[in-house]
Amino acid sequence: MRRWTLVVVSVVMMIGLLGAEWGGLRMVAAHAVPVSAQPRQNSIVPTTPERIQINFNEPVVAEFSRISLFSQGGDPVDVGDVYVVGGDEAVLAVDLPPVNNGTYLVNWQVLSAVDGHTTSGSYPLGIGVDELATTASATTIASQLTPLSAAGRWLNLTGITLLIGLFVFRVGIWGPIYRQEELKAGEVGVDRGLVARQLQVGWVGVGLVLLGGLCTIVFQGSQFDLFSSGKFAAWIGTPFGMMWGVRLGLAVVIIGVLAQIRGSVAKTAESEVVTGVWWWLGLGVSVGLAVATAYVSHSAALQFNATRGIVVDLLHVLAAGVWGGGLVMLALALREARQLAGEDRIWLNLSLNLNFSTVAAGAVGVLLLSGGYLGWAHVGTWTALFGTLYGRFLLVKLGLALPAFLIAAVNLLYIKPRLDKGFDEPEAAGTTAVQNRFGKLVRAEMVFALLVLLGAGLVSDLQRGANAALLTEQGGTETLTYQVEDLNVNLTLEPALVGPNTFDVYLEDESGNVVDDAELVSLRFTFLNRALGTSSVDLLNVGEGHYKTEGSYLSLIGDWQVEVAVRREGEFDVFVPIRLASSIGGRLRDIDEGGDLFGNLAQALTRSDGLVTGIFLVLFPLGWGFFAVKAAKRDWQLVPLLLVGLIAFWVGSTQLYTFYEDFTPTKFLTNPILPDIESVAEGEALYARNCVACHGETGAGDGPAAASLNPPPADFAAGHTETHPDGDLYYWIREGIEGTPMPAFGEQLTDEEIWHLVNYIRRLSVEGKTGGGT
Repeated sequence: MRRWTLVVVSVVMMIGLLGAEWGGLRMVAAHAVPVSAQPRQNSIVPTTPERIQINFNEPVVAEFSRISLFSQGGDPVDVGDVYVVGGDEAVLAVDLPPVNNGTYLVNWQVLSAVDGHTTSGSYPLGIGVDELATTASATTIASQLTPLSAAGRWLNLTGITLLIGLFVFRVGIWGPIYRQEELKAGEVGVDRGLVARQLQVGWVGVGLVLLGGLCTIVFQGSQFDLFSSGKFAAWIGTPFGMMWGVRLGLAVVIIGVLAQIRGSVAKTAESEVVTGVWWWLGLGVSVGLAVATAYVSHSAALQFNATRGIVVDLLHVLAAGVWGGGLVMLALALREARQLAGEDRIWLNLSLNLNFSTVAAGAVGVLLLSGGYLGWAHVGTWTALFGTLYGRFLLVKLGLALPAFLIAAVNLLYIKPRLDKGFDEPEAAGTTAVQNRFGKLVRAEMVFALLVLLGAGLVSDLQRGANAALLTEQGGTETLTYQVEDLNVNLTLEPALVGPNTFDVYLEDESGNVVDDAELVSLRFTFLNRALGTSSVDLLNVGEGHYKTEGSYLSLIGDWQVEVAVRREGEFDVFVPIRLASSIGGRLRDIDEGGDLFGNLAQALTRSDGLVTGIFLVLFPLGWGFFAVKAAKRDWQLVPLLLVGLIAFWVGSTQLYTFYEDFTPTKFLTNPILPDIESVAEGEALYARNCVACHGETGAGDGPAAASLNPPPADFAAGHTETHPDGDLYYWIREGIEGTPMPAFGEQLTDEEIWHLVNYIRRLSVEGKTGGGT
């Protein structure tokens, strides 16, 4: 009890140091990025504004931030010092002197007050000009991996992992083994040898923490001239700077603890095991290092539930220490056990396997649960997982963890039973080989665990996926040309990336003459991967058969339908449907060219809307329960282990229930037939034979039989049709609508005919709303 009291007191003291800061924790978002600006980004103002003001999504340190202005030629404008607006540390501004008319570049760099990340970016601003210069840079945000900062975070995490593994292994795995038996001289010798090895690892661990802190301060100093004009005092007053100091202080305490342990070895009799409260105190201080790290992690900068995120992040770090650091200790213990012979060695190896399996299984369970929550909190979408640098590194980290977990399964299911058999029959053939194989597998698992730590260090330095920009492909120009009836229609998109685009439509007649007298040229945008309705825009006639507009109408990664509508006096309206696909990097291209692997995978998982993850989480407890039964040394240990599976089942069943509530039979249906002139003509003939009697020739629900129907037939021009995807229309035509006079046509029409009919109904809806025709 005394020992656990030491651990609890150490952690409570640590939290007490953080108390004032913890209570005032701000809800923010990892990596500071602009959410608005005055004047707006990429805008044009008539005269020089009094100041440039940028609102960020989290508090920043004004002393280490800047806002600069450059002319188009790259000459800096002499602006005032950056200052905080209205006491809000998330809003910075600089005052501007009068400047000449032209296109300028606003450049900014800020230091997050929460997690110490540096972010920079730029955007063009026009002053007194008609349009931004074509050479002006678009809005950019640079917050990529910085080697020195990433090294500091990785070294700190690795050091903490080694220290937690050292002390947890000593008091929770090794200690119980040696307390249960009357030890022989050789076994006491193994303990002495292991203590010497463990102290070496302890010195390495604390050295890595200190080296990580050095990397951090060197990086921050190189960015902000930290040691001049009292800037260090301002930096150390930020949460990140404060936790840097706390980690430094706790590392010094760990040095003292390791020195005391080394001293206690000399005072312990040769026939006794090295024990003492210093192991427990070291565990408490190591937990404190983990608290200080979690407090300035990505989770500390979550916009919502930041405190919960810090707690989960802390559990993740602790579990990584128990598992990864514990593997290092287990490898050392197995190495020392090789000096024993016969049943003494097999007894020790079996005891280590039994104790470590239980503790490591619990740690892995916490890693899986906490990692799942953190992945959801910091990535948020499948697109961000596959399409951001953060997400890609996270996938690599998971890929490195899988071999480690597989090796652990081999140890649990193959090695453990054979060690048990060898304990009963020490002289049996193959016993020594099994023990040697056990050591090799543990070392291999340890290597993968340390590689996972490297991935974690790199991920912790990147802007989290939920806020990061996608790894965009190079922008360019996508030109699509079609001939419909007597018109040649040319549509050009630039930069042909998801987001803002310029849309240019050029019209020519069959003879190659420009058509510059169209009454209306419009674009209609429909996202094909889920029901989001449609949007449309009328283009500006700029002369010579050229019609133009700009905007972020193609705003999501996925498949889009863009329909060009042209209306001319005395002619039938012309519709040109075009389907575009985007890669995970946002590049737009003709859908026939296909997408990329990551993009297709992200779209499929997004469209599943929780189905895939729900099924996995509901089935996960079956496999986890099997391993938990194998890992538990005592019956009571099954309770916390099985709790992992129960939590996963609860989350998965919740996702499946939500999916069921939102499910429609056509959720995964996409219209396979392009609504071109041939499809619409086929649909028109089918409509005349099957639908006119009720819905009328124009789709207004005024057919000859409409008056006798209750409820009346749908009016396709009323707007309701546009709120449903093509799949819903297809399903209603095929199956009918229960409780209405709408019959089922599934036995009369083929699937292809129904899709043609859907395309024509869509055309009626557009023409009815716009009054199209001749």
